[in-house]
Order: sequence, then C-alpha cells, then structure tokens
Amino acid sequence: MVDRTVHGPYENYQTPEQRIPATQLAHPWESCMTLGGAWGYVPGDKMKSATKVIHTLIEVVAKGGSLLLGVGPKPDGTLSDTVVQRLKEISTWTSKNGAAIYGTRSAKAYRDSNTYFTQSKAGNVMYALVCVPEEQALKSTITWNGNRPKKGTTMKLLQTGEAVKWKEANGIINVTLPASITNKGGAVPALAFSFTPDRY
Repeated sequence: MVDRTVHGPYENYQTPEQRIPATQLAHPWESCMTLGGAWGYVPGDKMKSATKVIHTLIEVVAKGGSLLLGVGPKPDGTLSDTVVQRLKEISTWTSKNGAAIYGTRSAKAYRDSNTYFTQSKAGNVMYALVCVPEEQALKSTITWNGNRPKKGTTMKLLQTGEAVKWKEANGIINVTLPASITNKGGAVPALAFSFTPDRY
C-alpha cells in the first residue's frame, strides 16, 4: 500500500488518470489509463487500437513515467476476444522493441515531433522511438533533430536487429530503412533504433 497523489512527506508517486502529463516530471509518476472507455467491463465498449496504446506507452516512458493499462474482465472473469487481440498486438511489438522501453531512463531532450528518446541506465545507449501515424505506410527515410549519434556508431533497428544507414545533414539525422521493412507494406505502430549518443 502506498500514498499516491496525497501531497506531503509520505507521498510515493503521483498517478494522473486517463492522461499524460504535458512535460517530464521531477518525481515518480504513473499514468493510469484504460484500454476501453471504463475501468470495468462494459458490453460493446470501444477499445483503443494497439497503435494508440503503443504510442501512449512510448510517450509516457520517454517522459520518465510508468503506464498502468486497465482492462476490465467480463462477468465470468475472462477477457473478451477484442481485448485479447489488442494485448497480443501490443505484446508482439514490445517483445521486439522492449529494450527501448524496459529499464530505460528519460533523456533531457526527450522528443522531436513524433520521435521520442530514451536511454540506458548508464547513458551509453540511446533509443529513438518513431511513432508512425495510424494507417500510414512507412517512408523509406526517417528523420529527427537533435540527439546525435556518435560519429561512426552503428545504428540498429530493434525489431529486426539489422544495422541501418544514417547520416547527419545540417543537424538533422536521416535514417534509411532497410528493404526488409519497407517492402512489407502496411503500417507499423512504431520503429525503435539504438545507437551510441554523441556524448560518448
């Protein structure tokens, strides 16, 4: 049992509900959000897409928080087929890109447009997480401003482990996606890249 959102010396962490703080916070926090529109089971409840949840997870972690995702079971204690499908889709993404999420720390410059950044505990590995808009096909090149990779570092696409080509031009990082990704067609929720930051 912990005290939460009760200001004072015994407060452990804050728990903004159904929202994400606008900026990074200097204290422990956790966004409590639901997969559907309610904490309990509601017949016919509209569930968030896996892409929406993954984008939310990325933003929360990049801002230094934790995401609590609430799922209400049916009266018989089981989960609906829709809920199970959503959780499978989310777990498929995290199983390949979890290194950029689990055990990471927030970065000082944590965002550039739809790209968020996290880093390893030691700070020697940085991750760029690019949120791809829903139903949008991948472009062959991903760009972001700031959080420069160290010159000569190898950048990897986490979901495949492949090294990707990158270059810097006028402060903009340009990453070329491998054909193994762009040739698949369709949309993916997000792409995660790992690299050694310029400060190392």
